[in-house]
Amino acid sequence: MAETRPLPDLKSLDDEISSLTKERRTIIEELKGMREARRNLLTNLKEIREHLKIQRDMRDAAINNLRQLVEESKSVKAKMQESLQALSSGRREIMASGRARKEETFDNIERAITELEWRLQTERLTREQEKSLLQKIKEMHMKRAEIKQREAALEKLKRITSESTNLSERLKEIEVKIDEEKKKIDSAKEAVSKLIVRRTTQQSELEMLNKTIQEKEEKLNSLQGRLQISLAKRRELLEAKRQEEAKKAKERMNQEINKIKEEIRSRFIEGKKIGFDELKLLLNPEDEIT
Repeated sequence: MAETRPLPDLKSLDDEISSLTKERRTIIEELKGMREARRNLLTNLKEIREHLKIQRDMRDAAINNLRQLVEESKSVKAKMQESLQALSSGRREIMASGRARKEETFDNIERAITELEWRLQTERLTREQEKSLLQKIKEMHMKRAEIKQREAALEKLKRITSESTNLSERLKEIEVKIDEEKKKIDSAKEAVSKLIVRRTTQQSELEMLNKTIQEKEEKLNSLQGRLQISLAKRRELLEAKRQEEAKKAKERMNQEINKIKEEIRSRFIEGKKIGFDELKLLLNPEDEIT
């Protein structure tokens, strides 16, 4: 005779299934929240990467601008040095032309030369007078050259002074822009540093969350396996109970049939009248429920 396995109690199985189902539902809800948190972390990390690119691009652009401004500053300073040398040269030219009186203008000298030349051509002059006029005309031509040289030197000095002033103003503008670009670089570097800290923190959180999710998923798989086993045991138990009840019902039915047959047999022995169906039941043992 085959050895029968002891089956667990149905209530214990139902309690176990209920507990496993409840725990499974709890883990599924936890996983749902964790996966949502992971999606948020991944979204945040994507945004951080985008902001990092923006800040690094801004930093690189500011560094490039700073390099250009520094080069321009060097160029302006070199031009200013040249301008200072030109100013010094211009002042020397003015000092060299300083023999001409400031109150004597180019037009006055021109008129004086014209008058002297007119006298030379129209007046009756002695040889000494003519020689004197020629000397004055010569002196006037020299003065005119000095005045022309002085005016040219003054104009040049004015132009150089204006250029020097413009260069000085441009240098100030460049220095202001250099300070602005340095501030942009510092600001971008600080922003990049903070973003990297945020990224590191959130990557660490993501790693921990992934590990927890994996553990929860493994636990869920284990629970589902245990639940399937418990459900299989419950089905087996219910089937066994059904078979047991069917066996008992068959035994009860056979007992009823045997009782009826015994009554029919007693009546037959006593010579009492029995029906055809009763006689058939009495003579046919196969009528028992199989």
